[in-house]
Amino acid sequence: MKNLNHKKTLIIGIGNSGREDDGLGWALLEKLEKNPEFQGQLIYRYQLNVEDADLITGADNVVFVDAYKGDGQDIYSFQPLEPEGTFEFSSHSLKPEVILALCQNLYNKFPSAYTFWIRGYSWELHTGLTEEAEKNLDAALEFFEKIIFGNVMMMK
Repeated sequence: MKNLNHKKTLIIGIGNSGREDDGLGWALLEKLEKNPEFQGQLIYRYQLNVEDADLITGADNVVFVDAYKGDGQDIYSFQPLEPEGTFEFSSHSLKPEVILALCQNLYNKFPSAYTFWIRGYSWELHTGLTEEAEKNLDAALEFFEKIIFGNVMMMK
């Protein structure tokens, strides 16, 4: 895995802190902002849009961080991302795979890309994470910082 701790790493937190655990992506970025060793760029998004394909063209590495409603035991998942060339246009949002495909097809840029999902439990209209999501965030941050600073190898 490439070194993720440099200026050409872009981490995009997706979510909404006003919808409880949907704010996990933003919460991870807020914690990374406090780490003076991190050299990359942090971007907050409510949702991904076509314009984000242009945004990632200058990056060597892109990580999309978002909450998910998992059914299994995994509290987080970090995976390499492959482009998805087919999509339906929606005014709501696009998947990270589609943003990556657009970046490649429109701009001929090929950043390494990953998804980092953190398990959430509630998406009600309320500011703040649930207690369970806070615990997941802490565990996810510990794992993610090891990846960023090169202390762990990613497992597929």
